[in-house]
Amino acid sequence: DKAEAAKWYRAAAEQGHARAQFKLGVCFDEGEGIVEDKAEAAKWYRAAAEQGHTRAQFYLGACFADGEGVAEDKAEAAKWYRAAAEQGHARAQFKLGVCFDEGEGIVEDKAEAAKWYRAAAEQGHARAQFKLGVCF
Repeated sequence: DKAEAAKWYRAAAEQGHARAQFKLGVCFDEGEGIVEDKAEAAKWYRAAAEQGHTRAQFYLGACFADGEGVAEDKAEAAKWYRAAAEQGHARAQFKLGVCFDEGEGIVEDKAEAAKWYRAAAEQGHARAQFKLGVCF
């Protein structure tokens, strides 16, 4: 029962439980057991991200990149992608590589792009493997 899950995630999230904050963010993001609300999703992702929750950092970066629930802010997206990337999150490493490759929210730096593509590629991320190949 998704509504019941969302109720209990909220109870734990309101007490500062990072994983529950992330899961509640997902519930709001996808309308699972609760009315979809992108701003609430971003709020809960941020709460978890600020506690170092890797996936929440990645999801918050995506919110800022796409303007979902927050104003679009490519620099803020790159900041949160970096936070997750530095913890080994492959998709965040790829997205940070793209930020450096295209100068989105961060100064363009092809060497840094290749570094982050490589980090994701070494974890089996196919798009990063392709982009890394393009770097050569």
